[in-house]
Amino acid sequence: RHGQARESDKQQAPKKMRMASGRSSGGSISCRKSTCGSSCRTRAHRGRHGQARASSFSFKDVSDEPLNESLELFSPAKINLFLRITKRRDDGFHELASLFQTIAFGDSLKVTPLPSTAIEDEIFCTDPTVPCDERNLVWKAAELFRKKTGNKQKFSIALRKEVPAGAGLGGGSGNAATMLWAANKICGEDRPDSDLLEWSGDIGSDISFFFSGGTAYCTGRGEIVEDMPPALPSGYPIVLVKPALPLSTAAVYGKLDVSRCSDVDPEELKQRFYQEALMASSERKSVTEHPPQDLCVNDLEIPAFEEMPVLAKAKEELIATGSYASVFMSGSGSTMVCLGAHDIDTNSKFQAEGRGPKDEDWLAVMTTPVNRKVGEWYQNETDLVVDDVGDDMSSWPVSRSGEDC
Repeated sequence: RHGQARESDKQQAPKKMRMASGRSSGGSISCRKSTCGSSCRTRAHRGRHGQARASSFSFKDVSDEPLNESLELFSPAKINLFLRITKRRDDGFHELASLFQTIAFGDSLKVTPLPSTAIEDEIFCTDPTVPCDERNLVWKAAELFRKKTGNKQKFSIALRKEVPAGAGLGGGSGNAATMLWAANKICGEDRPDSDLLEWSGDIGSDISFFFSGGTAYCTGRGEIVEDMPPALPSGYPIVLVKPALPLSTAAVYGKLDVSRCSDVDPEELKQRFYQEALMASSERKSVTEHPPQDLCVNDLEIPAFEEMPVLAKAKEELIATGSYASVFMSGSGSTMVCLGAHDIDTNSKFQAEGRGPKDEDWLAVMTTPVNRKVGEWYQNETDLVVDDVGDDMSSWPVSRSGEDC
C-alpha cells in the first residue's frame, strides 16, 4: 500500500519549520502485509429493546472486512532536562539518572485489529527509511503484548512519522509504548500501566518512561521510573534544533568515558530543579530565567560533540543569543533543546554545517510540554502560538511536593 496516507489519518502537529529555504518532505508509505484466509461468523439480530433474538441466522464472509475498533493515538517525543551517566555496568549498559519530559511534538499511530485469520501484523509508515518488520519497535511491542497476555490478536498499524531518527527524542520508544497501550485497550485486557511499564523493559530502555504521567525521574538503564510533578508549566516554550544528519547512539556511547562525566549528584539536580521552579514562580521571574543553564547537565554531550563538532558550535551560538534560559542536548543527540522562548534565528552561522547529503537544512520545531491523566493516553490538541506564554512564571502549576524530592 505505497502512497500517501489518508487525510483522515492525519493528526494536528506542532508548528515545524526548516531553516533557510528547506521544506519538509512527505515521504511515501512502506508496508508489510499479512496473508488472510476466509471464515464465517454469525450475526445476531437485536429486538426493539436491544435483546438478542435467535429467530434466524445470517451468515456472511467478513474475513476481508476490517473490524471497527480502530484507535488513533498521539505518540509524543521526549527530552531529557538533565542526564547523568553514573557508571558502566557489568552487562555493558550504563547506569543513568535523568529527568524526562514528554513534549507536544511526536508521531501518530492508528491501530486496527485484524481478522482472526491474519497470521502476522502489518505496518504502514510514512517514512520509507523506517523498517516495517520485526526490526521496528512497534512490531516488537505487539509481539510482547501477545507474549505477556496470551492474546492472539494481530494488528494493522499506520504510523505517521514526524520525529526523526537519531535525534535523542525517543521517537521509536514512544511508538512502542503507544502500541502497547493501544493493544491493551483494543483487546480489553485492562492491564494496569504498571504492568505495561514492567513489560516494556524487555524490548527497550526508554519505553518504560512513557507509562509515567509525562514527567519522571528515571534510573538504572532508564527502566526504573519515578513519577514526578510537571517540571515545566503548560505552554512553556521549547525550541528543538536538529541538524539534518542523524547521530548514532552506539557511536556516542562508544566514545563515552565515565571519568570525564560531571560529578554532580543527580538527586541534588532533581531537588534543585523543583526548588528553583517554585522560587521562580513565587518571584514572578521571566520564563527565560528558569531552568538555569547549570541544571541542564547532559554527560553525553562530550562524546556527542566529539562525534559531531557542529553541535558544540550550535550550543555556543544559541547560548550567546541570550534568548533562552538554557540550551542543552537531548539524550544522545543530535537535537539541541532551547528552553524559555519560541525564537530561532534562521540565519545562524552553525546551520552552514551539519547539512544532509542532499544539502538538507537543519530542522527547528517549536513545541511545549505535554502530560497525561491517569487512565488516558497523551493528547496533542495545542495549536502552538509563540505569544501563548506570559512574560513571567507566576502561573506555573508546579506541585509543592517537589520540595520533598
